[in-house]
Amino acid sequence: MSELFIEIGTEELPAHAVGPALEALSAGIVRLLGAIPSGRVRTFGTPRRLAVVLDGVGAARPAVERLVTGPPVSSAFPNGAPGPVAEAFAKARGVSVDQLLQVDGPKGKVIAIRRIEGGESTSEVVAKGLEEVVLGIPFKRSMRWTEGPARFLRPIHTVCALYAGDVIESSVAGVLTGSHSRGHWLYAPETFPVTTADVWLEELRHRYVLADIGIRRAILVRQLETLAAERGADNTFDTELVDEVVQLVEWPRAIVGRFSESLLELPPRLLVESMKKNQRYFPLYRDGVLTHEFLVVTNNPFGDDALIAAGNTRVLAARFHDAKFFYAEDRKKPLSEHGEKLAGMMWIRGLGSMAERQGALAEAAAGVAELIGADPATARAAGLLCKSDLTTQMVGEFPELQGHVGRLLALLDGASFGVALAIEEHYLPRFAGDSLPTSGAGRALALAERLTLLARGFGAGLAPKGNADQIGLRRATVGIVALVLGMGWRGPMGELFAAAGVGGGDELYEFVLARLRASLMDEAPVDIVDAVLAARGKDHVGPVSVDLTWAARRVHALAALVKAGEFGPIRIAFRRAAGLVKEHDSADYVLDQLGGPAGIALHQALADMPQDGDVGSALEGLAALRPHVDRYFADVMVMCDDPVARASRLGLLRSIVERFSGLADFTRLSGE
Repeated sequence: MSELFIEIGTEELPAHAVGPALEALSAGIVRLLGAIPSGRVRTFGTPRRLAVVLDGVGAARPAVERLVTGPPVSSAFPNGAPGPVAEAFAKARGVSVDQLLQVDGPKGKVIAIRRIEGGESTSEVVAKGLEEVVLGIPFKRSMRWTEGPARFLRPIHTVCALYAGDVIESSVAGVLTGSHSRGHWLYAPETFPVTTADVWLEELRHRYVLADIGIRRAILVRQLETLAAERGADNTFDTELVDEVVQLVEWPRAIVGRFSESLLELPPRLLVESMKKNQRYFPLYRDGVLTHEFLVVTNNPFGDDALIAAGNTRVLAARFHDAKFFYAEDRKKPLSEHGEKLAGMMWIRGLGSMAERQGALAEAAAGVAELIGADPATARAAGLLCKSDLTTQMVGEFPELQGHVGRLLALLDGASFGVALAIEEHYLPRFAGDSLPTSGAGRALALAERLTLLARGFGAGLAPKGNADQIGLRRATVGIVALVLGMGWRGPMGELFAAAGVGGGDELYEFVLARLRASLMDEAPVDIVDAVLAARGKDHVGPVSVDLTWAARRVHALAALVKAGEFGPIRIAFRRAAGLVKEHDSADYVLDQLGGPAGIALHQALADMPQDGDVGSALEGLAALRPHVDRYFADVMVMCDDPVARASRLGLLRSIVERFSGLADFTRLSGE
């Protein structure tokens, strides 16, 4: 058992690509090895290298003897001598006729050969498949930099491939494999020999490269925290930005930068968004208040701190001064006047302008607000202004500030806090897991935007097909589900669309349910999710009547019951009852026909259960009912000869099934 080491040296990779590329590379190498035994898998990455190390890798693929059978002996050896059939079988498998065997088959004697498969050395296996694994790493975009057909995210310059310290002779995109790597591109670009992963890591450290992402991240965070503490700043940093910056540098070094305090007059979110998204700087706060200091991370181990800070400050200040000018210009007229330009902006081809969109949203938001218990007037007022900041210079330069600029300008115009907040919040959530609106009007406007987009998109024939989603209907639907579940709104799905003034059809409602299903599958087993969504309660008239919140609560409660190990017997009892009443539609029964004390006890237990309550209580009631159902089946002959008694006994079971059929289709649940 020995170490397998693969390093792909490239030109600088985008930060977002390093992690996924390492996952794909390691998975591909493991698949390539197949049956070859191996142990721990480690990955290392920087902007200029992707590396995978497998410990305890066997020397060869296990050899397996396999019997390959062919046609009957009678046709292969007519008259006892090999005929054309035998010769063809032998030739196709690269053996002579003398090597053919005669063995027992399912219908008599057949000819066969014994073949040894496997046995290739690990180096042979890797050499043969390495290029396919590397070039098979999926990227949204790739490039070709040589005359050949090879494509990769960035040009490949070196490939180090070792097994047990020896070079695996192969090539990737025309680059021959070797046993050398390179250090920091600026201070140690020369090659150095590699024998093991540990040697490689240590030699890289001497050459100003920290290949271990976890170590590099820890060092970066420690530097950020130290500099923040020295300045009395808050010791919290955006984890997503940390993760991104870690993949931008090989030897992180944090430096303090400062911009003019006068620029703090600008909206804080503008300053922060620009620092983080445009420049990858870390803003510093004191007691939650933004300061004029920031931290920048350089990849230059020996750079002049003052010079680097000054250069980054100039870049940042230029953007801030531009923003200051744009903001001053935008403030010269009210938000509503900015919105007049929306008449010249198309929304969706065939569905009108952005001005028409904004007007429709106002009415839709008012309707949704009334349904969910928010203030319709606030929602309508916010809707009439919600897209107006799209024409401002600030949003033109900083698109990520749409909504926020609208909020600021609305407040300057004298709008209420609720109206201004809803203008900003109606863009939430922007992605799965994002923050949700905090205000009722914000939730109403956010729902209205997505409901109307979804309905009109489907109406215009723009429903997503395959991977294509021209106007973001999947994202909008994820937002609808998140908003409804987040505020716990209860009611039929169709009421939401009706409140927004748009209709829908089963295709649209099923589309929403598909997004709900995908969301819930992250939280519960798929059979539980499907059983709940397949439930058909007494008020069910199709997907239009589905209550998204109630469905989610049923999934969570049922999953908890299953996890506690209390569901198996309940499922068995319920499925038995459902099976017996499959052809019996009536829930009517007569007490003296229920078969004695067990029937009366089951009737009483059902009658004592509360009619109202949450899903947890309903499932607890079902669990409490189970012993009575078990006793009923043990003591009473349900399918007796007397038709009157049989109908009553089935009626009692039918009443139980109907009582709980709105919770889940228990027949779809596994017994595990």
